[in-house]
Amino acid sequence: MLQFDVTVLQNIKIADSFYYLEMTWNQDTPVLPGHFLTLRITDDTTPLLRRPFAFSGFNPELSTCSIIYQKRGRGTELLTAKLKGDTINLIGPLGNPFSNPSNGSKPVLVAGGIGVGPMLFLASEFKRRQLPFSFIFGCRTKSFIPDLDAFRMIDPVICTDDGSAGFKGTTADYLKTTEKSIQNSDTVYCCGPHPMLKACHELALRTGSSCEVSVEQIMACGVGACMGCVVKTVAEPGYARACKEGPVFNSNDLLW
Repeated sequence: MLQFDVTVLQNIKIADSFYYLEMTWNQDTPVLPGHFLTLRITDDTTPLLRRPFAFSGFNPELSTCSIIYQKRGRGTELLTAKLKGDTINLIGPLGNPFSNPSNGSKPVLVAGGIGVGPMLFLASEFKRRQLPFSFIFGCRTKSFIPDLDAFRMIDPVICTDDGSAGFKGTTADYLKTTEKSIQNSDTVYCCGPHPMLKACHELALRTGSSCEVSVEQIMACGVGACMGCVVKTVAEPGYARACKEGPVFNSNDLLW
């Protein structure tokens, strides 16, 4: 974990309320899919707390990193105003990343809404390593589909609740149509709303495959001190910190 200032390279709108922020990364510490960071949006006390974001990309050759975020409140509204050349204080990389898929498997990546960020990072890494995978992205309507080259390059299956683009229905609905193609040696990786994560967990149980979920929790400190981001677990003591033991968990370890 490091704390340092980064420079904004680009901060562009890529969908309805979705933004892509690319920053410099002038550190030797590598970033892996599943890691996250926290940003201090302003130098004053509004907002007081840092904001956590999953990495959506990392390029060690160009010394850059990126996030995809959604404008939801005051903090992210201020973040949308950041311009090329502005500096932001960053802490990261934080948390535990996704594991590698088993040899010979075909990973299934499932992203819902703003969960597209870490899954895009994972897909880009699989593509770089020439590993086969499928990528399923779900959102409410077509205006939430990211207008981003890196997203189009992974050839995603698009699911929209209203049928305005791609498959009509949720990612869970789509997975039911492809369930027979998933082998017990495959791994399902997912990030998105809780019902979607639960559906992926149940799919893995039915197919005998493994499932890793990146949970989305409200965080205060981001480093494991405040205990404000806990999730319920099967094993004692019955909870785990999303920022420290997570945000990536084996779905069998969580209490659904």
